[in-house]
Formats: sequence, C-alpha cells, structure tokens
Amino acid sequence: MSSTEPNWASPPGATIARVMKTREIDSAEFAEAVGLKAQEFEALLQGKLRLSEKLAEALAYQLGSTARFWLARDKDYMKELARLGDAEIIGVDQWAQSMPVASMRRFGWLPADSRTKAVRNQALLSFFDCKNIQEWGQRYSSGVGAVAFRTSLAFASDGNATLVWLRAGEAQLASLASAQFDRGEFERILPMLKRVSAFKHPATMLSRLREACDPVGVSITTARAPDGCRASGASWFDAKGRPVIHLSFRHLSEDHFWFTFFHEAAHIILHGQNHIDGESVDVMGGDTEAQENEANAFAQNILLPDDIRQDLMSKQALNAKSIMQAAKAAKVTAGVIVGQLERARVIQHGRLSYLKHRYRWGKNSFVPDLIAS
Repeated sequence: MSSTEPNWASPPGATIARVMKTREIDSAEFAEAVGLKAQEFEALLQGKLRLSEKLAEALAYQLGSTARFWLARDKDYMKELARLGDAEIIGVDQWAQSMPVASMRRFGWLPADSRTKAVRNQALLSFFDCKNIQEWGQRYSSGVGAVAFRTSLAFASDGNATLVWLRAGEAQLASLASAQFDRGEFERILPMLKRVSAFKHPATMLSRLREACDPVGVSITTARAPDGCRASGASWFDAKGRPVIHLSFRHLSEDHFWFTFFHEAAHIILHGQNHIDGESVDVMGGDTEAQENEANAFAQNILLPDDIRQDLMSKQALNAKSIMQAAKAAKVTAGVIVGQLERARVIQHGRLSYLKHRYRWGKNSFVPDLIAS
C-alpha cells in the first residue's frame, strides 16, 4: 500500500450523517423519508448496507446531488474496503442477497441444494472461484482481477447480475485454446465471418465461429443473461493480452447476435479497450459516444456494405425477394438484412421478421435452441 493512501474507508453514511447534522435533520424522520427502518438506517450510516438505485434516488431527493453521485460514492467505498481487505464488513449474507441467485439456480450455475444460507454462500464463492468474501472483494471490486473489466462497476442496481454474466464467460476461457492475438489477421478475416450466419442452429454457428477466431487469438464465449442483466455483449483482454468477445443472445434473434458480435469486434480492432454494451446499460461506463458510433458503423458496414445498401434502397419496393437478393450479395442471411433495415428505420419492426432465425432458451444456459420455422 502506498504511504499516500489512507488506511481507512469512509462509507456513504459518513456523508449522509454530515449533511444531516449541518441541516439539523432528525434521524427517525429521515429514515422514514428514504424508506428505511431504524435498524437499516443505522446499518447505512455504518457502511453495512449497500445503496440500491431506489435508495440512491431517495438520497438525491432528500439531500441533493444525483443518484449517480450516491452510487459512485458507494462504489468508491467498496473499492477502499477491498484495498484494505475489509470486505467482510458487508456480510456474506447481504452480499449473497445482491446476487441473481434464482436465475443462477435455474441456469444450473448453482446447485439445486443451495437453499440454506451457508451452502448458497459457498456455492456463490465457488462460482467466482474465490475462497472467501475478502478475496472476492479484492478481485472484483477493483477491476475484476486478471480480466480487468472496467472498474466503474456499479454494484448497486443491476451490477452484480451483469458481473455474474461476465464471470460465466470468464470461466469458459480455460477450456478455449486460443493462439496469441493477431490483430491484423483478425481484421482481415472479419468480413468473411458473417458467412457463418448461414448455419441456422446456434450451437453449430457458434462452433464454426470459434473455429475461425481461435487461430487468430480471439476467444468467443456466450451465456444467458441472469435477471437484471441487460447486456448484449462485452469485450475485454485476458491476462495474456488476448481479446474475449462475450455474447448473451439477447433478443434471441440472429440479426441482434451478429450485430453485437461485429460491434464488439469493432471495439477490439478500433479501440483496444474493455467494453460492455446493452440496452440502458451503464454498468462499465467509459465508452464515449464517438466510440459507440464508430463500432455501430463498423458492424453495419460489414453486415450490409454501403454499395449493397444503396442498391437495395433504390428499389421501388422492399420486399422479401429484394431482401433475399441483397442478402445473397452481402453473403449474410435475409434475417440479418431485415435487422439492419429495422435499425435504419427503413422498414417497420415486425413487418418482415418472419425472415429472421429466432432462438429460445432450453436446458443449455450458454447456447439457445433454434425455433423451427
């Protein structure tokens, strides 16, 4: 530890107490105003109660600033606890309650007999490959250790559900034998990878995608998103500097899967950083609007090159026949083209959706099944 770093951690409760004292706010009235029982409020002041998004909004309303400020204050406190090795102060039970346990049991990521608190807590630690809560705090509160996910992880709100989804991807890496990353070769083969969309069944499609990406040092992982996780895809670099693309099959359609894959590939090629993308997701933070726009444009141009797009737009009527012709020229499926036209708001969502391959989750929580047309 650096001599300039403090050997203590200040919880959000310290800030709350200071503001309350300055404004002469009664504790009982304030606890009721933010929806906490007296015991819960005392735990909040002592740093033993994590901030939820709802509580952060209540604090912002009662004390000022923003919910984002209070969540960031809470996150910074957790990082300091992890640095000091004091993560046990949170309590293992409370930590476990913040996890998407029901989803994890349903997916088979936790054993069915993990109903008692002790068994559940140990099963959760095993899922994260940690011996105790302190190790988890040190590894995951400050950058997710070796895989170095973005350190702006917002554990309150849906952050832990997203972290579980990321861990489901990380855990697969040991079984994937990727070569050293060859950026130039990966960029060269990317446009050809869209041809893999011709394989209807997700398991076959994923197998072929991995066969193409493994030799250039890019690992492809997938997992179903637990309840509370709205992520579509993520990309990061492992401890050996090899990129990982992790996909959730969100929306269970081929067009969304392929757009997300190429969007994450764009982050690797163009930005070389760790990213997470999804609807209303600001869990990992740090992505600038310019980078997102660049990744979107990159994916769109691969899936539907501009010359084919312009030729398609010039037709008098956009129908199944013209879309299938464009798909043949672009070397992707018609469903992917439909998705691109929907994104561009050229056609209404649902109008030609019957051309898409769609999926549903079955027993396998990592790869969905094809819905037969």
